[in-house]
Amino acid sequence: MKPIVIIHGWSDNSESFVPLAEAVQKKTKRPVENIWLGNYVSLDDDVQIKDLLIGLVRAWKDRKLPTQPKSVDVIIHSTGGLIIRDWMHTYYFEKGLKPPVNNLVMLAPANFGSPLAHKGRALIGRVVKGFKATKRFETGTHILKALEMASPYSWNLAHRDRFDKNVFSPTGVRATVIVGNKGYGGISSIANEDGSDGTVYVSTANMNCAYLEITFPPNAKKPVAKTLKSSKGATAFLVLDDHNHSSIALKVDDHDGNRAAINNIVKALEINSANEFNKWIKICESKTSTLMKKYANESDEYKHGFQNTVFRVRDDRGFDVNDYVVEFYQDAEKGFFDMFAEFFNNKVVSNVHAYKDNPALRSFMINCTELHKVIDKEDECLRISFSALPDLNDEKTMVGYRTFEADDIDYFELDPTQLKEFFKENRTLLIDIILTREQKKEIFTIDKVEDVKKTLE
Repeated sequence: MKPIVIIHGWSDNSESFVPLAEAVQKKTKRPVENIWLGNYVSLDDDVQIKDLLIGLVRAWKDRKLPTQPKSVDVIIHSTGGLIIRDWMHTYYFEKGLKPPVNNLVMLAPANFGSPLAHKGRALIGRVVKGFKATKRFETGTHILKALEMASPYSWNLAHRDRFDKNVFSPTGVRATVIVGNKGYGGISSIANEDGSDGTVYVSTANMNCAYLEITFPPNAKKPVAKTLKSSKGATAFLVLDDHNHSSIALKVDDHDGNRAAINNIVKALEINSANEFNKWIKICESKTSTLMKKYANESDEYKHGFQNTVFRVRDDRGFDVNDYVVEFYQDAEKGFFDMFAEFFNNKVVSNVHAYKDNPALRSFMINCTELHKVIDKEDECLRISFSALPDLNDEKTMVGYRTFEADDIDYFELDPTQLKEFFKENRTLLIDIILTREQKKEIFTIDKVEDVKKTLE
């Protein structure tokens, strides 16, 4: 009988998952000695994700867990999602090997970050979590940087194991993401954000994602967009109503939804064929769609459908552009410019976070539920453009971008049909923006000696 390995998340430990392990054992009838609880250090500021991968390899070997393809089932919670993905890709797929994971159940995984990560470093981690660290006041700085919204780590990992060939398929690793849609109560509610389970966004849990590259040429020429690329492989995605980040992992004893949670976890664990998994994907899609429709017309936006839209702005020379503004607007000639811009920025853009160590990467939480109510009409389009610094129109600037004047940069426009593909609830869209870097001719000149002498006279 296949062993089950359970891996926890940031600031947690294996003891928290004994109730989940016991519930799984009771439901699946698997012997308890075949259920293993992974335990790792996550609150030490010196520990990095790569250290945890090495530690996982060593611990796996020490416990003599099987390494043959599809020989182990795995359940992860939160940060454990990043660890297991990186481990499978780095130590198996990139070496031409098949990982030992058969069915993978990801409970509220932080696949594309957590809004708690930057709060954790600044406030919650230091005050609440810091006292639990081995080294007092430490919170696992490097782990939190990987977990931060719009982190280069999650961006790069996605390009490795979501947009290229990967292990996720009905015949390979069969991954199911299960996440709740309710925040915390009491004092812990300080962490709640619309569209989240209190710790991760519903959209950042989902492994199904998309990528788009847009190049803005100089002289206000039309931007060139490559084809929108969807992630490869197959994964299931299920949203469970009224669960938060803790209850989804059965860490809340008296939660009314514990039965639903364990039932779905076990269903995902007991899939035995590609055909069963394809059916399971459709079941999860149907359940999630029904749930999203239930809350679509609610005035409380907490359970609306959001998209985590991550912009990375750089120039054609490969330099990151750290100071820029993303401009969302409509055709001014139709008379909606001011009204729509205000609506979009105040009602549709729920939250914006620039990655602290590199603000070229920014996450925009887009309320797709509200957007589609207003813009889903035949004659309405959305335009996207950018203003960036340094501004080459400034006489003191030698190197920079021409984006501020009317004839400097054009816009990327989405018609209603394209909008439906561009903004989808419960997913992450990575957008690579490339601006043209220009240099004034004064930056480098070659003069005759006699001319230089004249300037000195």
